Amino acid sequence: MTAFQVLLSFISATFLTLSLFYFLRILLVTRRTDKYFYFALSALGCACFAFFELLLSRDLAPAQVLLFHRLKLASMLLFLPFLFACVYEIFFHSLRAPRVFMAISLLLALALPFPFLLQLPARHVQVTLLGMRFDYHFATYGPGYWLLSLYIMGAYVFSILKTLRSPLRRRDKGLALLAFIPAIAAGLNDFAVARGTRQGILIAEYVIFLFLVVIFSVFFIEEQRDHRRLQRVNAELERLVGERTAQLQQANDDLSGAIDKLRLANLQKIELMGLAAQDLKNPLQAVLGNTELLLRHSADGERVRRQAEVIRAAAERMLGLIDEMLESAALESGEIEMTPLGVNLAEVVRSLAPGWGDAVEVESEGSCLVQADPLRLQEIVEGLVANARRVSPPGRPVRVRVGVNGPWVRLEVEDKGPGMGPEEQGRIFDKFWRRDDLAAGGGLGLYIVKKLVELQGGGIGVQSEPGRGALFTVIFPRAT
Repeated sequence: MTAFQVLLSFISATFLTLSLFYFLRILLVTRRTDKYFYFALSALGCACFAFFELLLSRDLAPAQVLLFHRLKLASMLLFLPFLFACVYEIFFHSLRAPRVFMAISLLLALALPFPFLLQLPARHVQVTLLGMRFDYHFATYGPGYWLLSLYIMGAYVFSILKTLRSPLRRRDKGLALLAFIPAIAAGLNDFAVARGTRQGILIAEYVIFLFLVVIFSVFFIEEQRDHRRLQRVNAELERLVGERTAQLQQANDDLSGAIDKLRLANLQKIELMGLAAQDLKNPLQAVLGNTELLLRHSADGERVRRQAEVIRAAAERMLGLIDEMLESAALESGEIEMTPLGVNLAEVVRSLAPGWGDAVEVESEGSCLVQADPLRLQEIVEGLVANARRVSPPGRPVRVRVGVNGPWVRLEVEDKGPGMGPEEQGRIFDKFWRRDDLAAGGGLGLYIVKKLVELQGGGIGVQSEPGRGALFTVIFPRAT
């Protein structure tokens, strides 16, 4: 083994160590399975090929020559298909042909332990280049070795033709050809030197290093291209994000403006309702007051009394509507006052029952203590009873039941009115909603009742069928 080959051995061992480190980094750290992984495997295989090539330049026993020659071919069968995969991924974005090459390499690698490809005896060949002597030891080629040569040359010729016929730019075609040609020359040189048919030709080590320079150059150019492509994509994304952000900001500003306008309109509506109701309430109170005086001091007989009673009923109805409007506005604006106390709901119902007369039947059981505002609780009961009396025909009393159901106190108000279907039940508590067949009222009574119930921490629902009346159920948390 010459001094020059010793130097090459050191370089080859260094390159093998670096290639192994790069492969393990790709495999364990970055965990990539793209062109970088293929390149790492091809570089590792190439380093092993050069390393075993230089080992074969030493004085070895025949069995060692056969072993290292087989390992050298195994390294070549490793780096060739992954070299193809790397180059094809860079230039053609396809792995169909490299997968075929990998399958062929695997079949040939499985045949390496047998004399089909390599066998004894070992051969010794000396090659002189530029006055430097190189010693090589080779095993004898087996009968199937020509298949390996045919595979290597066929794969490279196919790849070169594919490159020449592809729509790549000239520079990319040149880089792809440079990635293929050095390895072809290395393979031809290896076969020729092993057979001892040529002397003074390019040495395989030189060509291997040339191949490495070329493939590293290709990767460097590809990295620059990916970097520029990433910069363009990043700039485009920043532009799109900027545009989208501006659109979202504009939409948010528009939405905020619309919300402010709606809030202002709602406040104006509530204020208008309050002002209108207040302006109507004062003259109506004057009408009621004068009607009372007329009823007390009228000397014109029964006819005047009846007309005065009609006036009073209409004024009371209008005053009730106005009170409902004022209370609705107070509920919506959050200005309604609440004073929660411990109240017996059964006692509240019983205290109101005399004012209802025979039109209402009351059932109550035990102590039904709830934590609620007494005045609002009374308003809830009166609102439900008034609604039930309005829809019930004469002679059909309304039933009011109060009881305890576990942790809840239950209030039920059942009428004998026309009932309602599912659609009407879904809208019965809506603001300003009124039934077509019962136009009396302003559509605020049950809406106010529901709001007051919710303010007390309770809930309200209705069960009804057309023609069979309705059952309104209110529940409040039971107070301890």
